[in-house]
Amino acid sequence: MTKTITDIPAEAPYDANDDSLYARLGGLYGISAAVDNLVDRLYVNQFGNSNPKVAEFHEQQGHAGFKFLVTAWSIQETGGPAIYPGRDMRESHAHLSVTAREFDMVRTEIKTSLYQLNVPEREFDEFMAIIDSYEDMVVSK
Repeated sequence: MTKTITDIPAEAPYDANDDSLYARLGGLYGISAAVDNLVDRLYVNQFGNSNPKVAEFHEQQGHAGFKFLVTAWSIQETGGPAIYPGRDMRESHAHLSVTAREFDMVRTEIKTSLYQLNVPEREFDEFMAIIDSYEDMVVSK
């Protein structure tokens, strides 16, 4: 059963006085729930996997490892601890030849995850602004 952000335990490991987006999304547990929801759908998304380079990545890379990277990136980008060990977005996506339409599909799946988890409007808008700010780094066509 998919949890909502408000279902995340109050004892989540973040400072309750912290007003960062990271804290308002529920810290590690809230962000992990959203990424878990998102990545499971991305791996089976037929449109996304119609890009042969994306499909190859999904076949070769570990599903759990990708969830870790997306979770760590999301934590860091929302004001949580700087824990993302991956490459920058331009470098990590350059070989995938991502189109604007493919970026929009991922953006839509992110929005769906946030809606399914009942993320409040303020946090939703702030997170989507972060995603949108990376479009020029991810899209290569």
